[in-house]
Amino acid sequence: MTHPNKRLIFVGGGHAHIYSLTHAHRFGAEGAEVILIGPDRFHYYSGMGPGMLSRIYEPEQVRFDIQAIVESQGGIFVKDKVASIDADNRTLILEGGEKIGYDLVSFNIGSHVPLHLIPGAEGEAFPVKPIENLEQIRNTILEKLTMGTPTILLIGGGPAGVELAGNTWRLVRDHHGQAEIILANSTDRLLPNVAVKAGRLAIQSLYERGIKVLPNFLAATMSQGLVRSQSGEEISYDVAILTIGIVPPHTFIASGLKTSKDGALLVNDYLQSVDYPEIFGGGDCIAIQGRPLGRVGVYAVREAPILFQNLLASLTRKPLKPFRPRKRYLLIFNLGDGTGIFVREPFVFKGKLAFTLKNHIDMSFMSKFQVS
Repeated sequence: MTHPNKRLIFVGGGHAHIYSLTHAHRFGAEGAEVILIGPDRFHYYSGMGPGMLSRIYEPEQVRFDIQAIVESQGGIFVKDKVASIDADNRTLILEGGEKIGYDLVSFNIGSHVPLHLIPGAEGEAFPVKPIENLEQIRNTILEKLTMGTPTILLIGGGPAGVELAGNTWRLVRDHHGQAEIILANSTDRLLPNVAVKAGRLAIQSLYERGIKVLPNFLAATMSQGLVRSQSGEEISYDVAILTIGIVPPHTFIASGLKTSKDGALLVNDYLQSVDYPEIFGGGDCIAIQGRPLGRVGVYAVREAPILFQNLLASLTRKPLKPFRPRKRYLLIFNLGDGTGIFVREPFVFKGKLAFTLKNHIDMSFMSKFQVS
């Protein structure tokens, strides 16, 4: 049974939506008009971003042409961003001023680096997200290398900080330049949310290449090439990159939807808004009620087929399927020197095999969602 004249809108073309977009003809077969709203025709795969900085990968290897994907499936692409949601009237208000009604809508709009946590950081440092920023970071570093020996400062010792520090080293090396690379971390260990051994391996790898790691440096202010910590320690820099974590966009709070404390859309086990059943979501921008999960790409990828099934089920009035996240998952960090750190607790190791495996997984994932 089909239900004509339904409109299904996807907001954002990230990891949680890419499966649905490549199968969008299935929604059309049920009588739904499919629209994708996004700020750009390309969506970059964050897992390969550090490798794009160092040019292990070219930009076209790490991005999906989401406009081509949805249009190849009979859908429509709208280049814009959603400014707010009028959930009671099932309407999206776009930044360009247009209003678009929906029967079903799904959000996969990612997250951003909270620049406001460090006064002065905006305009002074590059946030690691959106991933496209890495191209501007790369160009800036290369420009600075032509002028001498720049100091490149990364603030934040999580996965992004570790991977970008290592890949910055590779970028400098491959261009026969010299730079002082500093990774400043707010705690005394790197990769704090995974096994302690992984952090030790990361520090060892960075130290062996002359990258400085500063523990317990809690950045307080940034201004004119100088960052000051809460304890008064100062670091001067030529390029600063912020990898201090991520938070959801303000869109859901501003629209009056139920959210988590940090502003993520609060959803049930079906990836469905807890108060508006026609609103769905996936990835970094959601929080599952009663199931706190880390903001890692693996969850968005695992949510993708469930989100597809539940959107299709909503159109055809069939039962929804719950998302049951597994607590254990594989992480591999790209260290930029041809090695990686493999983490699937309790197993942790470093070496070329880890990066080879990561490269195979990432390239295989990308190949599934390309339009010829």
